[in-house]
Amino acid sequence: MKIGKKCSWDYFWYALYAFAGLGLELLLAGFVEPLWVGQKGFSEYTTVERIVHWLLTSLCWGIMILLLARFSKTKLQFDLICSQIPRRTSILVAAVLVIVCVTLNAMDWGTVKIVGEFTKKGPILFVFQYIYYLFEVGLVFLIVAFGQQFAESLLGRESRIPFGGILLCCTWGAIHIMSQGSLYTGLGVMVFALLFGAIYLLLSRNTKYLYLAMALAFMI
Repeated sequence: MKIGKKCSWDYFWYALYAFAGLGLELLLAGFVEPLWVGQKGFSEYTTVERIVHWLLTSLCWGIMILLLARFSKTKLQFDLICSQIPRRTSILVAAVLVIVCVTLNAMDWGTVKIVGEFTKKGPILFVFQYIYYLFEVGLVFLIVAFGQQFAESLLGRESRIPFGGILLCCTWGAIHIMSQGSLYTGLGVMVFALLFGAIYLLLSRNTKYLYLAMALAFMI
């Protein structure tokens, strides 16, 4: 992968754009959805209102992902699609980290997360919640990818330090402390962010492998 210095900070801004994309959900909940749900909190939403919220959020996130991927390729000459095959040992280590994430989820939920989500929400809400998660993982991947590229472009070489995970920790991870009102939850997401950064490097930035690994780690 060729690394150029002239647009180093562009990668940083693109990572922040991806993070800002996650914030579109707050705009929808705070300014758009009150037009038809009133001033209800999300916990008071009906089944239909929750589904509409998740679908609108997923649509916004999907558009953001496509735009960032397109502009990254045309304006930064950084193609997010990578098909390099990682070494088997690296795949095994990445699989262990995914299992660590699943275990942390299980400790938080008191059961396997995917089982807890299904039990809590039922089949209909579960399906739409997980569609929403798939798009969230897409933006998380972009933050890691742009964050790693930013640091490496400053260094002028590839690095084995998970800078993308560090940036994800300082954005997606940190914001959970405020959005969830829980230091414990925020710190847990920060750990996930650092593990995602490590997985990104272990899987040789292979887009398909990475998306699958992050989705499994996050959703199971």
